[in-house]
Amino acid sequence: MLTSPISIRELEDKEEAAKGRTSESTQRYEHRVAKAMRKAYPFDEDSTEMMDFACGKGRIARGLAPYCKSVVGVDNNQAMVDFFAEKINNQGIPPEEMRVVCGDLKGERSELGGQKFDVVVCSAAYHHFELVNDTTRTLAFFLKPGGCLLVVDFMKTEQPVQEDVPHRWGFTEEDIRKAFNDAGLQRFSFNQFTKAKFHGQGVDLFLAKGTKPTV
Repeated sequence: MLTSPISIRELEDKEEAAKGRTSESTQRYEHRVAKAMRKAYPFDEDSTEMMDFACGKGRIARGLAPYCKSVVGVDNNQAMVDFFAEKINNQGIPPEEMRVVCGDLKGERSELGGQKFDVVVCSAAYHHFELVNDTTRTLAFFLKPGGCLLVVDFMKTEQPVQEDVPHRWGFTEEDIRKAFNDAGLQRFSFNQFTKAKFHGQGVDLFLAKGTKPTV
């Protein structure tokens, strides 16, 4: 069973809720991530079907939505899902264009109505997964042939981030390459694209990309 984690964004959300706003640093982070993902994948507003896994309040999903035909967010935190769903409802967006699901994914045909995706994105969540290879295989299951998985997280650091998670030290390129290869993904790429602060600690963020074979 694959469980979507509490992400960095959720921890930031708690602080921002007290302030009643989204912090400028969080907005910058989300803008950079969305921009890097658009550069890595040819989103098409008329055809691209996207899943955002561990979507939190859906800010990355909503940032990419204008470039997609449809977006599905997945998270196992009911409060985050409710917030995202309210945003969707308040904007009058029909479910065939954007929806959010609360639950865990196992990589079964019956999940998400059997839907497969052109691109699956996962931002600032991989370091929460104990079994990264299992996570990657499950996300790859939901890709259409030729579809892409895009993962953003932080590169291996000299000091661990101050958070009780399985991968406090971050990831090397080889860590992620192995996970993608074991999931059967091809045309792997791994690029450091910006810096950020996680729990007050400066880190380098990477974007990894892999493609599901067409046959």
